Amino acid sequence: MTMRDDEFPVLPSAARRTRWRRGGTPRVAAPSLVLFGLVLGLAGALFYAWVLNPIVYSQATPAQLGAEYQSEYIYLVSESYAVDGNWTAARQRLAALRQPDVAAVVGAELDAALRQGKSPQVVRDLAALAAQLGVQGRAVALFAPAATPTPQPTSIVPTFTPTLLPTLTPTPPPTATPRPSATPTETPVPTETPAPAYRLLSQRRACRFDQPVDWIEVMVLDGALEPVPGVEVLVMWEGGADHFFTGFKPDEGPGYGDFTMGTVADVSYSVTLAEGSPPVSGLRPRRCESRDGGLMGGWRLTFQRLTPPQP
Repeated sequence: MTMRDDEFPVLPSAARRTRWRRGGTPRVAAPSLVLFGLVLGLAGALFYAWVLNPIVYSQATPAQLGAEYQSEYIYLVSESYAVDGNWTAARQRLAALRQPDVAAVVGAELDAALRQGKSPQVVRDLAALAAQLGVQGRAVALFAPAATPTPQPTSIVPTFTPTLLPTLTPTPPPTATPRPSATPTETPVPTETPAPAYRLLSQRRACRFDQPVDWIEVMVLDGALEPVPGVEVLVMWEGGADHFFTGFKPDEGPGYGDFTMGTVADVSYSVTLAEGSPPVSGLRPRRCESRDGGLMGGWRLTFQRLTPPQP
């Protein structure tokens, strides 16, 4: 029995191939295309980063630093110079900045430190560096005064004249007679209270009739009544404390400093110097006496040094 061609059964594999192919082109699933694209993109990125344009690490010079980091660099140079006094090394480090006028740059850093209220040690180091560069100004004169050389004493070699001494005849020592001795009683030595380094020279109201005054002004003088910059002043009140330094407002004088009190009139403030002084308490803003009722006024305290400064 002979079968026609159209009577033969279609195999399953042929049926799958018929469904998979459409016009002779294979169909690929969408997730496979996405995964292939991600792998291809990652490979291209790695090839670009590792072969075509790799990152080359190099050490930046001080001249390549930003303005903020150059300021920090100048302070580190001043701190190093204050420690070792090696001006040759400090000058070479400043030359690495490649600034046309490095003295003006250091002077600007000193002024910025004063405006920002940096610590006196930072200001002194910068002022010493600026003074060595020839910078002139009130800040340099206050915080880096020129040292006066101390004359060395001239050594005098005495001339000795020999003198003949008489011959001594030894005398037999007397025989000691033992006597009963009483046991001494130790008396406690009282501990001396160290004297304060400063004394309160004056205390008066700080009044202005054109605007209210709500601050405490402090002026610190030495034994010769000369202003003293860089003195730490402590301010305390109930629930708080703060501090400031003299000399950061050169227009008011090198020994001047102030502290702004709060707006609450019932708060009492106490002021003392960190190196030692009698505390001045009971300071609060009050109205000044005037015909129109007066504005709020503060206080002005003047301290004088009693003991020489510690080296």
